Order: sequence, then structure tokens, then C-alpha cells
Amino acid sequence: MNRANEAGRGKKGKMMHKRVALWAVLVLLAPVAASFVALPAFAGELTVPRADLESAWQARIRSFLALGKLPLIDLESSLQQEQAEQYVPAAFETFDELGIALMSADGYQREQDGSNGYRWSTYILDLVNRYPAYFIPTANGGTNPNWLNEKGGKPEHFIDQMETAIRSGAYYSMGEFDFLHYMSSSQCQSGRTDRDSDIALNGANGHRVFALSAETGVPFVIHLEAEDHALDALDEMLAAYPRAKVIVAHFGQIRHPEAQGRFTPQLVRSLLTRHANLFYDLSTGNPNRKYKCSGPGNNTVLVGDTVLWQGAAGKQSDVLKPEYASILADFSDRFVFATDYGGGRPPLPEFLRERHENFMRIIRDLPEAAKYNIAYRNAWRLLTGRAWQD
Repeated sequence: MNRANEAGRGKKGKMMHKRVALWAVLVLLAPVAASFVALPAFAGELTVPRADLESAWQARIRSFLALGKLPLIDLESSLQQEQAEQYVPAAFETFDELGIALMSADGYQREQDGSNGYRWSTYILDLVNRYPAYFIPTANGGTNPNWLNEKGGKPEHFIDQMETAIRSGAYYSMGEFDFLHYMSSSQCQSGRTDRDSDIALNGANGHRVFALSAETGVPFVIHLEAEDHALDALDEMLAAYPRAKVIVAHFGQIRHPEAQGRFTPQLVRSLLTRHANLFYDLSTGNPNRKYKCSGPGNNTVLVGDTVLWQGAAGKQSDVLKPEYASILADFSDRFVFATDYGGGRPPLPEFLRERHENFMRIIRDLPEAAKYNIAYRNAWRLLTGRAWQD
């Protein structure tokens, strides 16, 4: 349901630089490399065996550890096909510089071809086939009109295709689904309401996503602005599907405080304590980030749209509030790194550096073990079902 069409609602609810020694990775990955050098332009299916894929990931992570660099697994991003063609493999230099071992980038639907309904794309699998040490097989993202209009029940619908794709065993992550999504600042300024959505998490398609994860063990990300009713639905669905692997995006992002009063450290602790299947990603705002679509009329500038930082709005420091720092330390097995790349973003290398800087700011004062958990160990467990072995 598009929030712009809702009646009776006032607001619209959305260590020195050291490059990785690539020779170490190439030596360790030689058997895998042979499997993707001569692929056709668009293979359309995953051709690297899972065992080889995970061996490649493990080798790349270990290569960073051997250099004393913190490895990172990005569990929430999107990549348009034209972005992949523009930035891959050139962006790998930035990956290596920052310690980004792996990226889980969901795909967009393919271009119009005369077919009806959602047009599933497979270019992300092609990226994995070519560069198995860098990319995680990730399905198409739930940000398209078919999903946002809550279609379902026919083969041409996105959710039906998602179920088929995940049950095929080709994917390690479903990607991100928009449920409650506010307009971004740029979308608001240009009058774009297509991503201004409020889909019930406990509605029919929400149940299908949670059930699919519980059935297959494949994790998924949800964009769910922390409005009061959405938090109730999250609590309900986590309890109903304890085997589902749920990652809520953008921890601590509060853009409409008038509708998000229940999001507190106490509530977060309660949710994490009661639901072992709940995770959050840390692709969130830097201190004093501006959101230009706040307030009941979507016409107020909010300076400081992330509540993790000490200080009042507009005067936030780069130090976490003690209550949130303690949550990250006490529940360090429940948070993951993410960059939230996607269409309309700045160039990929530039964007990754900015997100990496903010993530390192967030984890700076945490215990060492917590940093490693959040950076890659939790993601490894979510993707493979196994604890990382040092």
C-alpha cells in the first residue's frame, strides 16, 4: 500500500591504508578461478558449487585476517546491472582497501521484454560465477512495483517467483524487502512516492516471506521504519516464525519521532532477548545526518535522524550513547555490517568509503570480540548455518 494514498494520515511513512595481498587470494582460489574464466556473458544460473563458493569466501576472509585487517561482509546492498557493468571489477581495489570481503547485493528486475508481471533477473548470479570470492548469491530485492502493490498468488508475481528461486537452492540471501519505508530526502523533494510504502509485516506476503525463510534457512532483510504498530507486528512475526532469519535494516534510524516513540533501548533489549532470530544491520546515519522529509507534513528538516549518537538533535557527537553501546556489546552476535548501496547512489567506491567510515565509528569503542562478530562472524553464520572457525 502506498502511504501517499492512505486516508487520514498527516505524514508519509519512509589501520594505515594497506591493500590486501591479492596473490594470496589467487593462490588459494585457483581451483575456483578456473571455473569462471570462460563463462558466457549471461549464464543465468549459479555454476560454482556451494562447497567451492564457501571455500573461496573463507580464503578471502582469512587473507584479511592474516594482514591484521578487519574483514567485512556486507549483508544489505542492491546493485543495478548497469552499476555492476560500470564498477565491477574495478571497485575490487576499494573492497580490498577497506576490508570488504563479500557483498550481498540483491538485483533489480530485468528490462521490459513484453512479458507480463515481474521480470526476474539473474545478473547477480553471473557476478557470483565470475567473481565467487567477492559476491554472495542474492535474490532480487523487494522494492519493485509488483511487491509494493502486494501482488501474489500467480506465477508472474514477485513473491511467487521469490519462493521458486529460493527453493531452487541457488541463493544464500533473499535480499531486502520494503515493508514500512519512508521517502528519502531526494525522493521527497522530487515528489516521488513510489517507495513511500506501508505493507503490513503480518499481512499475507509478510507471512510468505517469513515462512520461506523458516522453511529454507535463507535469511532476508526488511526495511521497517520503527513506527509503533510496525514494532508490534515485528514482535508477533518473530514469535510466529522462530526459525526465520530476520535482519532489520538501519538500526537506530528514527526519521518521524512523532510516530516512533516506542523505539527505545529498553524495547530493543526486550526484542533481542526474546527473539533469537532477530538481527539488525548497521547501515545507519552518521552524527547529525539531515533528513529533509520529517514532521507530520513531510516538510521539516530533522538534523540527526539516528538516535545512537550522544547529544541533542543538531549537536550530536561521534560517540555512541552508553545505552546503545552496551546493546551492541551485550548482543554483538545479533548485528551485521551493511552498506545499503543501490540505484541513485554516488559512485560505488566513494559510497563504500563513506559507509565504512561510519561503521568503524560505530564499532570503535566496542570490545574486540564484538567488532569481529559484527563485521563478519554473524554474517557467516547467517549465510552458512555454521559458526566461523578462527
